Amino acid sequence: MNAGAAHFFGGDAAGANSFNISITFGLNGRSFIRIVADLGTLPGKPYSFALYLLVFLEEYLKDIETLRDGETISDRAAELREVLLCFHRAGLAPDRLRLMYSHIEQDFPRFEAAGALLPMPSAVSLCHTMLATGLSSSGATTVLLRSSLREPLIHVADDSQELRMLKTIEMLIRLDFLYTQERLPPEVAEYLSVVRNLRYYDRELRRDTPLSYQMAFFLRKHGFPAKRKMLGPYPLKVCDPDERVNFEPVEDRTWRFGLIETPRARKKRHLEAGPRPERNLFFKKMHRAKACTLGPFRVLC
Repeated sequence: MNAGAAHFFGGDAAGANSFNISITFGLNGRSFIRIVADLGTLPGKPYSFALYLLVFLEEYLKDIETLRDGETISDRAAELREVLLCFHRAGLAPDRLRLMYSHIEQDFPRFEAAGALLPMPSAVSLCHTMLATGLSSSGATTVLLRSSLREPLIHVADDSQELRMLKTIEMLIRLDFLYTQERLPPEVAEYLSVVRNLRYYDRELRRDTPLSYQMAFFLRKHGFPAKRKMLGPYPLKVCDPDERVNFEPVEDRTWRFGLIETPRARKKRHLEAGPRPERNLFFKKMHRAKACTLGPFRVLC
């Protein structure tokens, strides 16, 4: 066991500094950070892991203004994405993360002006992570979207991961980050408008589960059209697009402890935030469906 790991299990402030040095400059630094972040997913959070992540962040922010020897701007974007994911997993959103957002907003344009252009997949991936985790700023989002729009969307496949993330980014900004939407420059707002109107196809749309197949078969027998449709990044397997009614088969799945909003809950919230009233019906077991009312929508859960 190295000195950093030994101090980590000791739990004192000096140990946090030693631990940070080992994960910042060691070959296995990213693995150490992921391990510490995973401690925050344990029920009850029995370990004082936050101290180590905060010390790491203080040291990490000291030398990010320039690219290291042999480091590309894509490497830096992937590294920032991993750091943000670790803080998200740990359930931490310290104020010092604003310095990372400022780094993206101020230093990335400087890197690109020097000839180190950020590829569209890297920019989209980092922007998607920032918005999906809620660890973002309007300035950093704008910089990353400006880097993305350099690549024509005609070259992006309609079932690609990049287009799915762009669709999610557009929906998150439009529904959850209104302040960011108001501050977008015209060319970025137009770019997101084009993204919204692009066709995206999720192969999962055609993959039935036993529950979705049985539910569609049952509803068709009672006159419901049970059509398939893509809405933004979300595949709707059993819906009526004209009446804006969606039946969502809820498969049994467990989510990690401490997750602020599950993907299922986010999808439900986004579907119910449409321009017109929309009814979303969520089923776990068809014979155990229970009716309840949520705002203006009729929901079965």
